[in-house]
Amino acid sequence: MRWDWRPAAGFVAGAVVAWAVGFAVATSALLGLLVAAGVLVLTRLDGTPDPGWERERLDRRHGARGEVQDLAWAMVGRDGRIGERVLRRLREVARRRLARHGLVLDDPAAQRLLGTRAVHTLTRTQSPLPTVADVRHTIDVLDRLGPRRADPTDHPPREEDSPS
Repeated sequence: MRWDWRPAAGFVAGAVVAWAVGFAVATSALLGLLVAAGVLVLTRLDGTPDPGWERERLDRRHGARGEVQDLAWAMVGRDGRIGERVLRRLREVARRRLARHGLVLDDPAAQRLLGTRAVHTLTRTQSPLPTVADVRHTIDVLDRLGPRRADPTDHPPREEDSPS
């Protein structure tokens, strides 16, 4: 390791200038030490920025595993209940599915078709949010609606437990 002369030169230069201006010898020495410390710090600093972590950028495709993974993370909260993001998506799906049948969620025919538990899950606006079982039941009911218009009196949904 080589000896660095710059802090010593800073000490001498600072002390000599302070003494020449008229400071006492002790004060000049102290100012020289201050200049030497500044030079030491400046010579140790590295001006080049640290290279950041190289992140691998993956091309996300619509419906790819990343979207499913994001949805899975958002699905269940810390308390074991469904997250708001999933509940909003479920409401969108329910609105579209009911619209195919010419219904809206507030319509009594739609409420008879879906059942109490599913309607309560879809219309819940306050805490606690629905459980995973409530959402699973609602998805099953929406799947049973099918792609075409159905008569609500033909096959009424099987009522399961009351909403929790």
